[in-house]
Amino acid sequence: SIASSSTPMQIVKLLNELYSSFDYILDQFDVYKVETIGDAYMVVSGVPKENGNAHAAEIASMALDFVSACEKIKIPHLPRTKLEIRCGIHSGPVCAGVIGLKMPRYCLFGDTVNTASRMETTSEAMKIQCSDNCYQILKCIGGFTLECRGDIIIKGKGS
Repeated sequence: SIASSSTPMQIVKLLNELYSSFDYILDQFDVYKVETIGDAYMVVSGVPKENGNAHAAEIASMALDFVSACEKIKIPHLPRTKLEIRCGIHSGPVCAGVIGLKMPRYCLFGDTVNTASRMETTSEAMKIQCSDNCYQILKCIGGFTLECRGDIIIKGKGS
């Protein structure tokens, strides 16, 4: 893995380059970066400002750009290693609010957040896996090529 073949500073530099690239991409879409935890990067659309079903297209388009950005990033100390990400997207209701006093953070809670996370963890590398809810919205919006993977076992959800 990249982490086991890198020094801590090399990981920090790589993640900084990757997340800076992602941050630039965010500005092109109606999305909000919620947080980064380790190598996870959480983004939402339709919160805090609602945008109807456009949220699905905004997130899907952003995810496509994220995958494209990863294809271009080179790892200087591992020139033959390709950076691969997994993306997971889901559409549904969330509870959101600012939590904490010392270091307040805008946090999202609920099954929608968990389902999106499960979509990411079960996704294939350099692919964007979306839930059926998100698929149905993207299909109605049009302009996206969606391919069914078949039944996938999702922890806490079934298949």
